[in-house]
Amino acid sequence: MNLGSAIEQCRVLKGYTKSKLAQDAGISVSYLTLIIQGEREPTLASIEKISEALGIPASLLVFLASGDELSSLSKETRSELKQVTSELIKASSERSLA
Repeated sequence: MNLGSAIEQCRVLKGYTKSKLAQDAGISVSYLTLIIQGEREPTLASIEKISEALGIPASLLVFLASGDELSSLSKETRSELKQVTSELIKASSERSLA
């Protein structure tokens, strides 16, 4: 998975539209779309803005985007870690709605 895919996964988990995420992050929808499609590499500042708009730490985005870096772990362990991360993201949405 790349960073754009991780952002898209989190956006969907949070139930945000691209427009809402872009607006909350202070970036254009077209720039966000290019990041999600893997056609642009976001700056660190953009990653921080996007993660803040999503209400999650930037480190979770980076973790979700990691692929080869986790290759020393078993496929099962990687899958479990990513599942737990997704659950944490969902839980943070539920807390912010309460």
